[in-house]
Amino acid sequence: MRGVTVRAAVDLQKRIIGGEPCERPYHVKLRAVAARGSHKLCGGSLISDKWILTAAHCFETGRTMYASVNAAQEVKITANPVIYKDDNNRPHDIMLLQLPNSTDIQPVALPDSLDSKPCLKIGKTIQIAGQGATKGGPNNKREPGESPTLHCADFEVVSCENLNKTLQQTYPRIYKVKAYQHWFCGQTPGMDICFGDSGGGVVHGNKIFGVISFLGNAQNVCAKASAYMDVCNDKYFSWIRETISHSQLGGARV
Repeated sequence: MRGVTVRAAVDLQKRIIGGEPCERPYHVKLRAVAARGSHKLCGGSLISDKWILTAAHCFETGRTMYASVNAAQEVKITANPVIYKDDNNRPHDIMLLQLPNSTDIQPVALPDSLDSKPCLKIGKTIQIAGQGATKGGPNNKREPGESPTLHCADFEVVSCENLNKTLQQTYPRIYKVKAYQHWFCGQTPGMDICFGDSGGGVVHGNKIFGVISFLGNAQNVCAKASAYMDVCNDKYFSWIRETISHSQLGGARV
């Protein structure tokens, strides 16, 4: 990566380092295509017959979003993205995209209950998935790339304390953006996320508990924990339910 900037914090894309080929029928490959033809790769997860949960920074004004569901033909996203905003009108890195037509693919389930906090305690195992290059370069430097197949890896939920300190001390402008959002962290030795995998689902017990958001070290793989938007957060969870329910009752809120 060409250095960490505030732009990078919003535009972080990831891939799985050290994972294995896997199958997730509900996984969606997303592309945000610019007029000149360049594209940004992301992932997402079907959480209903028409709705995709992903990261908000996967969308950029002026780019057209395309979705490939279960390796099927790519379809154009025609509805406006629905991005979560808090009471201060600040956008968070979590977004819903609506497919133009329903699919019969089984979606991934949302958590059953938010009664237990946190939903995923430190030490729990989570699975992440992405579709980019599967290894780093010389000296563990991050390199661009894209895999034709989906790769998954098991991570352990860890404390975000070290990642918070890194952001505060090294990237204070980025920290100001991330501090008011709700995320948790994961890390496993020899594994990481990198360019191309933002928005992919973070799964535990066949339910989606998070969305891949950002990494702790933009230059080297396997150096820091990565961060995921917390689907179990009350506000995010309610917003997801409300958005989907509203569309089923007669019109998407966009």
